[in-house]
This record gives sequence, C-alpha cells and structure tokens, in this order.
Amino acid sequence: MPFDHSASSPEDLLNHYSEKYRNPNPIAKWMLARFFRAIAGVIGSFDRSDRILEVGCGPGESSLQIMKMLDGQHYEVSEYDAGLVDLLNRANFPVPVSQESVYALDRADDSFDCVMLLEVLEHLQEPQAALKELFRVASRDVIISVPNEPIWRVMNMARGKYLGSFGNTPGHINHWNVRSIVNLVSEFGECVEVRTPLPWIVLHFKVN
Repeated sequence: MPFDHSASSPEDLLNHYSEKYRNPNPIAKWMLARFFRAIAGVIGSFDRSDRILEVGCGPGESSLQIMKMLDGQHYEVSEYDAGLVDLLNRANFPVPVSQESVYALDRADDSFDCVMLLEVLEHLQEPQAALKELFRVASRDVIISVPNEPIWRVMNMARGKYLGSFGNTPGHINHWNVRSIVNLVSEFGECVEVRTPLPWIVLHFKVN
C-alpha cells in the first residue's frame, strides 16, 4: 500500500523519509555513498567563509551527511512541513532549522553563497517558481539533485517496486533526464557541472 502522506503523523513522515538513508542493502548503500561524494565534490571547493542553505531538508538525513563535508562554513536548513521542523528542533538538531516554503523563502536576495535543493524538485507542482526563489536567495552557487529518468523507474521495477505505476515513486510528479533538467535550470543560471551518480543527477549552477 502506498504511503499516505496526508494521514501521517510527523513521526511517521520522519521514519518514511529516512528509510532510503538507512537501507542496509550494500548496493543501496554504495549508490547513496556515490551520491554524497558528488555533493562533496562541489562543496569541497567552497571557502570557509561561505554561507550555505539547504532547502527542503526533510528528516535531516542529507543534512547530517553534508555537515561532515564542511570546513567551518555557516550552514542552516529549512523544511516546509512544520511537524518535521518541530521534531528536528526538539531533538536538538545540530544546525539551525527553519520552517518555510521553497516558493516563498523567508530570506533576503543574495543572502547565501550557496543554496541547495536535494531530492525535492521532482515533487513540486511549480518547479520553475521554486527555482526562481533558489536563484534569488543564492549569490553564487545553486546545487540541485533529481532522479535520473527513466533509469530511476527502471531500477524500481527491477526490484519489484511500484510496478502498477511503471516504477514511478509515489509523489514524483516531474521526470527529467540530464538534458531536460539542464535546459530547465538554465533558464535561471549557468550550468558549470553535471554529475550522474546512479540513479541521480546532481547539478552545479552559477547565478548569472
């Protein structure tokens, strides 16, 4: 039975979103490690004085991995779901967590050197509106990741997942390959790097 986001408690959401990060399968762990190495490959060139914002942090699992990549940079995260934000704050999450919508970030123009949006854009009804906000708040860099389609769905079907929807993960309403996602994000900035850790696409863009 598909996970029902609308009827779930914050605790249920936290556990659901954390599942893929805690999968004990060695292949899954290998793929996830490659994903975070791709992120680290971009962040590794940043200055210690940089300010970094991760939007849509969900359960904070990606944030904990990103923290390990940093070398003194200011780092904070935000999430739309108020229940998740409350859970993270009550658990004394090690970085500042704010509640905000990706469509209306409560941030000044150019207030962060880098803004990140990982595993979120595929869920959004208005991806272009979200991208506009990311590039408004970022003064220099934007990092985005999305599933690499149709590889993502093929891999889901190969492991017997979501066969009734041809491998589409519930909640994924947008589907991009490298060319189509680069074309979309290029409306807002300049693409300087594309990494493809199976089965994701990681984009590094510069603000025009």
